[in-house]
Amino acid sequence: MKKLFFVTALLAVVFTSCVNEDFDQPDVIIPEYAGTSNTTIADLKATYPGILDSIETSTIIEGIVVANDESGNFYKTLIIQDATGGIELKLDRYDMYTSFKVGQRVFIECQGLFLGDYGGLVQIGYIYNSAIGRIPDILIDKHVFRDSLPGAAPAATLVTIPTLSPANLSTLIQLDNVHFADAGLPFSETSGTTNRNLEDETGNIILVRTSNYASFAADLIPNGKGTVRGILSIYNGDYQLYLRDLNDITNWVDPTAGSIIYEPFNADPGWTIFSAASNKDWYYNASYNDMAVTASGADVACDDYLISPAISLAGVTNPLFSFMSWTNYTDGGLSNPLEVMISTNYTGTGDPSLATWTTLSATLPAANSATYTSSGDISLAAYSGQTVYIAFRYRSSGTASGSYSAWKIDEFTVAQ
Repeated sequence: MKKLFFVTALLAVVFTSCVNEDFDQPDVIIPEYAGTSNTTIADLKATYPGILDSIETSTIIEGIVVANDESGNFYKTLIIQDATGGIELKLDRYDMYTSFKVGQRVFIECQGLFLGDYGGLVQIGYIYNSAIGRIPDILIDKHVFRDSLPGAAPAATLVTIPTLSPANLSTLIQLDNVHFADAGLPFSETSGTTNRNLEDETGNIILVRTSNYASFAADLIPNGKGTVRGILSIYNGDYQLYLRDLNDITNWVDPTAGSIIYEPFNADPGWTIFSAASNKDWYYNASYNDMAVTASGADVACDDYLISPAISLAGVTNPLFSFMSWTNYTDGGLSNPLEVMISTNYTGTGDPSLATWTTLSATLPAANSATYTSSGDISLAAYSGQTVYIAFRYRSSGTASGSYSAWKIDEFTVAQ
């Protein structure tokens, strides 16, 4: 027994001394593609004849992944981009983001694959029911190759909604000074992929399309404005923007944070509208989500009021008021067709001329500019602790061309 105990103890010592607690780090395998590209993405797309087309020549493109399937908003899809443009790769494989991260360089050996389009968006894929479909999983590794470790993705191209063009399709773009007309709603309804409206300061709109399987589908669309990035797509002539995730919304300013009142006019606010003269009134402009007025077609020269609800400034030491305004056409007979006023004794209904109003100093757009302009921050500190009404008084010198202007008001905010 003593001998057996001794042997067991000796073996324990030997095995213990052989354990090396310093584990070797596994080698980092850096993928490397031996070939080179022989055409650009733009040149490849230019060969598309408008119907499903097989790629029969030895064609190799390269690009950087700018979007993948990580968030669920791109299903079995990679978007790659080079200096000339971008293109969608339709691939019948799940969780590609684990290998094809944003910033990953890839080469595509296109011979044996197909060019096609869905709703006008050119894609690389495979034939399926006589149309463009996904490259079968078994073929992906024979055509799609990674090269090097992921690096920086291409910077988003700064564009505006009116200047979007086919050259921007399947590329990462950036829109500044935009806001969601559907603030407060989820990005997508649970029933299916959902379109929401993204709007610039002059009312131009692009659809933001979100899958109900996206990781951010149930998140609420933010109030305010800022920068939105995404991949530009198109369907039957309508441009669509796909967010990769919520990090594509940046530089965002939410006026509802600390606001006393914020009215983006996404619906008719039911404000007081009073016409002292003419048959033309302020009205809710559902086409552009703002309040508008014009004397065009009026029976007489206009004198029209748009008046906010009561705004309590109790306990607020330095309230700031701001809004956006837009004008078109020039009223040759008036130097101040729009006046911004404040009252502490208006009753909330009826004739505003029975109350006392003080004109506020606000920055307004130049006549006939047709461009939304910020009023700047207007201090209401003199009215701290009181209840106030704010009115926009529109007047025209007549009804004929050259004697009236058109105005719109948006993004009405009083904040602490």
